[in-house]
Amino acid sequence: MRLKDIFSKTKIFIAACFWYAIGMRVRAKNRFRLLFGHTSPLLYQNQQRGRAICIAQNEVSDAERLRLEEIISRWIDPPLISIVMPVYNTKPEHLREAIHSVQAQVYANWELCIADDASTDNHIHQILFSVAKEDPRIKLEFRSTNGHISAATNSALQLVEGEFVALMDHDDVLPAHALFHIASEILDNPEVDFIYSDEDKILADGKLDGPHFKPDWNEELLISQNYINHFSVYRTSLIKNASGLRESFEGSQDHDLVLRCALKTSSERIRHIPKILYHWRAYHGSGSFSDNSLRQAIISRQRAARDYLKVKYPDRQYSVVHGPFGCNRVFLELPSPAPKVSIIIPTRDQLHYLEKCVFSIFDKTAYPDFEVIVVDNNSKEASTHEYFQRIQQLHDVRVIEYGGPFNYSAINNFAASEATGTVLALLNNDTEVISENWLRELVSYAIREEIGCVGARLLYQNGTVQHAGVILGVGGIANHAFHGYDRMDTGYNARLQLPQYVSAVTGACLVVEKGKYFAVNGMNEDLFKVAFNDVDLCLMMSKQGLKNVYTPYAELYHYESVSRGRDLTPEKMRRLQNESQNMIDKWGHEIEVDIYYNENFSNNDGCFQFRDLSLN
Repeated sequence: MRLKDIFSKTKIFIAACFWYAIGMRVRAKNRFRLLFGHTSPLLYQNQQRGRAICIAQNEVSDAERLRLEEIISRWIDPPLISIVMPVYNTKPEHLREAIHSVQAQVYANWELCIADDASTDNHIHQILFSVAKEDPRIKLEFRSTNGHISAATNSALQLVEGEFVALMDHDDVLPAHALFHIASEILDNPEVDFIYSDEDKILADGKLDGPHFKPDWNEELLISQNYINHFSVYRTSLIKNASGLRESFEGSQDHDLVLRCALKTSSERIRHIPKILYHWRAYHGSGSFSDNSLRQAIISRQRAARDYLKVKYPDRQYSVVHGPFGCNRVFLELPSPAPKVSIIIPTRDQLHYLEKCVFSIFDKTAYPDFEVIVVDNNSKEASTHEYFQRIQQLHDVRVIEYGGPFNYSAINNFAASEATGTVLALLNNDTEVISENWLRELVSYAIREEIGCVGARLLYQNGTVQHAGVILGVGGIANHAFHGYDRMDTGYNARLQLPQYVSAVTGACLVVEKGKYFAVNGMNEDLFKVAFNDVDLCLMMSKQGLKNVYTPYAELYHYESVSRGRDLTPEKMRRLQNESQNMIDKWGHEIEVDIYYNENFSNNDGCFQFRDLSLN
């Protein structure tokens, strides 16, 4: 056997085993973290990896600088980038450092447009006059009255001559290659309207830490929190068409701007650079508006989201309230009447779990119109069949028969064809409803025109996370995000607690409009009889231009695969290997990288752990 073949088969086998092994490892890791707190060796190791990435992505050696300059010399018509910087009573040393970081850029085709917002510290004026005299690329505007950051930024915008505008705070720092990567992205994608990068923080001692590695464009996450932040670069015509920054939105003025600009462009014209191109001076006391007026920033963030929703969904009623960790919590109301939902539950005996599942649906679900379809796949026990008779007399439940070998895809497709609802809710028989609004939450997303599949947060009985969306490319094929975390954990940058676009969700609890489901021919009965049918379905939705969503506001317990058992027998392992290979054959490179993850995270699991640079 050739080495290449051995490697290929080994990769598939590892992928198959990963689903079982990683759960045990991650749960053990998170139990350790919960027992020993945030000073545990595992967390310390992850922090050290994060700091190492911050340092590595900030450094530009002389040799690297020469290489980048040589690339720039070959560019035809490179863009002029206008950096807009509002200034107000900045610490002189911080202002000098910020301006110097712009002057030290490898890419020299820039202008720095500074608007002083009536600073009372004369040292600021002296610094600005001095640097502008020495460098003609620096333009100054001195405001006569203090108008805060939005007004000052708009004053600086009046000085702009470049085709693109980059927003920079008066005490932050750019690494030397920042504008090179921005310009390169513009040249590679001439139609781009908006670019953002990853960032990190400057601590009080001047060291770099706290890297924020962001997903590619994720408009659903953006409604809840401004994950974009820095470094943000807009096409000048776009930002001026949006009338710049809105005054009275201080503290969340950037969040408001990006939401309004998103309504004036398309996702195809938005690019994310997964590199740290911005160092944010973000320690307590740094003097930012958000630091000094957090409550006002939260109110402004909610206003920004309301204005966005008013334009995005003019026919829907909505509300925006205070959510987890100061983020927005959005409620999109259902139309009246609410669409009928068909809840599909495949089962084979395991009556204890099925009874608990069905009881929890009728006991806790606060939704006006739904039916339950139980699909019996060869149940043998008399008690199960007695229950089928009894439950159909008590509730709006239909039991339909599906004979033959277990084929999860075929079972759901068959039941979907029998469903009378316009919305399908695929549900495992080993789930249990926790929150009464679970179905309302999931349906409110599923009926949106741009949404494909919607998934809930699924928990083990001990309160740890079983599913919070699916991440591609981790563990060989895909795996669950935040698997093994405590449900109350923030997750990375609060992402465990916020609704967001994801590449896929698990079929253990998946809600989708019936028309969209059959538009992609449902689940693939031939290639994915048991495994990956949910991931494949979600990818098919994405191929149609639809987005898949995870929401933590719908919660259920999931006891995981009790009817068919774990895939540990030789026969089941072979089947899993075959279906893993089918995923690779069908989707190829599309499942190697997840656009909602980040290349700076490890692919060992979906827990947002920083990659180890020593393994490169």
